[in-house]
Amino acid sequence: MFGEAANDYAAGDAIEIVLTTHFSAGSLREGEQKVRGVVLGRVNKGFGGTSVLIRDVINGTVVERQLPLHSPTVKSVKVLQKNFIRTKKKYRRAKLFHLRDLPDNVCRVTT
Repeated sequence: MFGEAANDYAAGDAIEIVLTTHFSAGSLREGEQKVRGVVLGRVNKGFGGTSVLIRDVINGTVVERQLPLHSPTVKSVKVLQKNFIRTKKKYRRAKLFHLRDLPDNVCRVTT
């Protein structure tokens, strides 16, 4: 669907995923929803089951979403910034679940 764009990010990067949404059931009108966040991890289950877990702070509330990458609702995936997490330690892990213990402003993605 997006070629290499779906594969050039890793845990700790800030990404933006554009989803298509329908306004109501049975409606033909479509809209776009941009979801931004820090990649906490990626789940590879073959072509159809690949998903990404992202974390962001919206209005002071921490939001974690697991989004399927090869879904028809996913329009595009864009990397906003590589190595987004800036802390005293440098983390090189596949899953960054320990970011849940850090303050909320570490995972806030703004543009």
